[in-house]
Amino acid sequence: MDAIEPKIRPLVDALNASGLVRTFSSCEGHFNPDEQTIVDRNRADVRFVPADGVSPSEVEAFLATILARFKRQHGLIPVHVLGYQLYTPIDEETVEQTFVLELRPFNRFDPPDRKRADTDHAIGQLVRIVVA
Repeated sequence: MDAIEPKIRPLVDALNASGLVRTFSSCEGHFNPDEQTIVDRNRADVRFVPADGVSPSEVEAFLATILARFKRQHGLIPVHVLGYQLYTPIDEETVEQTFVLELRPFNRFDPPDRKRADTDHAIGQLVRIVVA
């Protein structure tokens, strides 16, 4: 198992501690030009599924609450915080459903250190909301 990157770890831990979700993938964001690949890495995210005994609708409500509180408490900040459900076809009959909490710097032309600082700040704000 790969280690959880340190800058996203507080958010991963907070989400798992909620008892509502089980995270399985995360990325702290990689903003330097030498860190780019064919896959867009100019964002941070945490992917999760409902914890045992938790319905998808409960997770949707939890995610909606996080997003609404973030917007209400922090207004316009230089990071878009998005929540969505991702549907991934596995085979002809199976579609995997995953929840995603994504942090994407607003201005893709900002320097990498600015995007890193803004993303780290937004992660801290989200942790405070999740544990409240």
